[in-house]
Amino acid sequence: MKVILLQDVAKIGRRFSVVEVPDGYAINQLIPKKMAEPATAVNLKKIEKRQADTTASKEANEARFDAAVAALTAEALLVAAEANEQEHLFQAVHEADVVTAAKEKGIDIDAAMLKIAAPIKSLGTHEIELVIGSKKKTITIQVVKK
Repeated sequence: MKVILLQDVAKIGRRFSVVEVPDGYAINQLIPKKMAEPATAVNLKKIEKRQADTTASKEANEARFDAAVAALTAEALLVAAEANEQEHLFQAVHEADVVTAAKEKGIDIDAAMLKIAAPIKSLGTHEIELVIGSKKKTITIQVVKK
């Protein structure tokens, strides 16, 4: 039976590929577990559309990443946080705080794009990573007192 794989299946094939598998394996394992669907003309068109949507989404995310990198490498992003006299923050700076500061500057990023290696608990300059797929870029943020 020919099926379209909806996810990677070990020793069978990769996602969106059309493969020939034994009827029993397709009917009893792959299709009920939503790992595959029968390779009909209608399903093939659905998969082609889904692949096109996935590709367009990846390209849009990469364009957002490139725009964010260009905006954030020009100058450090200022993140305001409450701190005591010893310059220790009352609460660590998280990805959501950086996203909020970026949105205020008109930069479109998601918290999922940011990777903070160690908790930021003090005022000053810190480096964080902006990541999407295989692309990585280190950016600088400046944590200032509110």
